[in-house]
Amino acid sequence: MSDQPWLLKALLSVIDEGIHVVDRNGVTVLYNQQAGQNDGLSPEEVIGRHLLEVFPSLTPATSTLLKVLATGKPIPAHEQTFANYKGQRVTTINSTLPIFHEGELVGAIEVSKDVTRVRELSERVAGLQAALLRPRSRRGAPVGGARYTFDDLVGDHPAMQRLKEQALRAAATDSPVLVYGETGTGKELLVHAIHAASPRRHRPLVAQNCAALPEGLLESLLFGTARGSFTGAEDRPGLFELADGGTLYLDEINSMQPELQAKLLRVLQDGRIRRLGEATERQVDVRIIASTNEEPAAALASGRLRSDLYYRIAVVALEMPPLRRRASDIPLLTDHFLDKHSARLGLPRRPLHPEVEAFFQRHTWPGNVRELEHAIEAALQLATGPEIRLSDLPAPLQRAAAEAERRGGEEAGGAGAAAADPGLPARELRRQLAVLEREAVRQALEEAGWNLSRAARILGLPRQTLQYRIKVLGLSRPREEG
Repeated sequence: MSDQPWLLKALLSVIDEGIHVVDRNGVTVLYNQQAGQNDGLSPEEVIGRHLLEVFPSLTPATSTLLKVLATGKPIPAHEQTFANYKGQRVTTINSTLPIFHEGELVGAIEVSKDVTRVRELSERVAGLQAALLRPRSRRGAPVGGARYTFDDLVGDHPAMQRLKEQALRAAATDSPVLVYGETGTGKELLVHAIHAASPRRHRPLVAQNCAALPEGLLESLLFGTARGSFTGAEDRPGLFELADGGTLYLDEINSMQPELQAKLLRVLQDGRIRRLGEATERQVDVRIIASTNEEPAAALASGRLRSDLYYRIAVVALEMPPLRRRASDIPLLTDHFLDKHSARLGLPRRPLHPEVEAFFQRHTWPGNVRELEHAIEAALQLATGPEIRLSDLPAPLQRAAAEAERRGGEEAGGAGAAAADPGLPARELRRQLAVLEREAVRQALEEAGWNLSRAARILGLPRQTLQYRIKVLGLSRPREEG
């Protein structure tokens, strides 16, 4: 590469990240055009000059490049706001690495992304959010709140019943809650339900995804800002202040940087926050509910979640079970989503074909309840017949169904069909099973005098599941003669 400097220059000129390299003394030896655009400078103004000469607002303690030169340790994904020697203030996200040659520290390289505009936009969004969530003084009701209640948590599986009972008890307290579960299991719905059942239900529920913003932007959103703390900063309350008296929901808290987790811990301990750039502290009364998309033990082991924060925030820990562990709820959820989306879309409510029902029970649902809901919503719009068939499902599910059918055929061919004629086509077998199911349900209903609770006990099914099967099987109570 040293023999082809033109190639290095060409590569550095086309990438959209800023590249800044300094030698062991802090003098710039390489600085590409994108870095110049980020900083409002040209390479000619920077190369050959000491870092602090070009960026006088920095110090050895605040410059990431100089810190790496001093420690020999990398600094990943760090937000930095600074002024160049022209007085222009810039905000960047930097990843800074030491450069070693034969074991000796010879310099440092920094890869940067300009987020000045992102910060400005986030401040505007935060300002709008503050205006929307600030309580209305004349008409009484504060803006904000839960969109879901425990009635929206569909499921009769024992794991779901236990979860609802635990969450209802937690809702009556002010203790922090940690909700964990795979993506798509419904963690946010549970958080809304807890807030809606709590004494804080008439105050705001404010939510923030911790993975959506860099650390510095997230910190200013959470804690607020004082005028002049950085370019464009105004006196603005953060999410803690906006949620005062209510609930602050922090999603994917395991993606929050450890330094910010430490600040969050201090708020949990003493209930006081300080806006960025402000000296005074403010008291806030906020209940924290956090969530992670991984097991807390895994987040702790990897260092993504501080142990001191975990033990403070997981006073109540609630697990949202994945759909594959509560497959008995699939008929209830399907029924719920069919009603919801057929009404919303103004489309006829089509039942599932038995083939689709059977596939739904076999599928592992990696996207959990969200995947099931999207499948129902899409199928309602694509279906043209009286029932939703496999061909009406989204393409990924059609492929999964075909693969499951192929595997099932191979297993049946290898082991033999236990209770059926080995040559009986799968479609005919499913038809016969549907006939048997219909007869079993009909007999239980007649034996129970069409009392659904009694019939459900005879069949060993939840009452809601029996109601769904009656609808799917087209059963109706015979009219009384006379």
